[in-house]
Amino acid sequence: MLISEALDLKERAFISLVGAGGKSTLFKGLAQELSKQKKKIILTTTTHMLTWQLTPFIKKGNLIEFNDEKIMEDNIKKYFYQNKNREIVLVHHRIKEKEGEKISGPEPLYLDKWWKEKLADYFLVEADGAAGRPVKAPASHEPVIPLSTTDLIGVVGIDALGFALQEENVFRSEIFSQITGIKLGEKIGIEALSLLICHPEGLFKGVPLDCRRHLLINKVEDSKDLKMAEELTFEVLKICHPRISDIIIGAAAQKEMVAEVIRKVKTP
Repeated sequence: MLISEALDLKERAFISLVGAGGKSTLFKGLAQELSKQKKKIILTTTTHMLTWQLTPFIKKGNLIEFNDEKIMEDNIKKYFYQNKNREIVLVHHRIKEKEGEKISGPEPLYLDKWWKEKLADYFLVEADGAAGRPVKAPASHEPVIPLSTTDLIGVVGIDALGFALQEENVFRSEIFSQITGIKLGEKIGIEALSLLICHPEGLFKGVPLDCRRHLLINKVEDSKDLKMAEELTFEVLKICHPRISDIIIGAAAQKEMVAEVIRKVKTP
């Protein structure tokens, strides 16, 4: 199954990605799937992305790069008027860092404005940073989720299980320790990961009202991974079932990335 099918998206959707463990790979795969649907798509970030992560989507004329959102808006309208069904990439400015060049996108309030004005059918936004770790806990200023988000995808890497709780494995490891109660140096187990997912200050921190929450348990590539992912799913359903719209088990790096989907049962 494709990730866009698993998400059961509506005709218009504002999708924001948070968490760690394959978020950028998911962004790429989902953007490629959506681009085949002949819709107007805006691709951007509310944090910082490495420039190469957006490079595959930059085509002639579709990079809109201005540090003035009003000029950016005018160019979005002009581009979509001339190209009815294409994706565009929005860049506000570029930053040089030791990992390489990074880009930032427009302020969330402008993305909210453009959503309300129906400038595009799909907005796909990377709304969190994790420095390449398989799991993270959000700091006070994170994540940066636009209020118009209709579908929030929280990502965790199943490969985090068994890792020692230290910064090289977990982005913001001290905050992870505070949320889950495990000490620095201890191994991360199913219970700790499920607490991070379900805690109000954890994976889905700052989720907008009426936004659907999708949990992606990522990097599930063999039967051993699948067994661990199903155990994690069971624990998450015990703790925070009413707050999760669905749980998607799969591997974002694969062509058909979804192995299983567990949807919330609607009660009368």
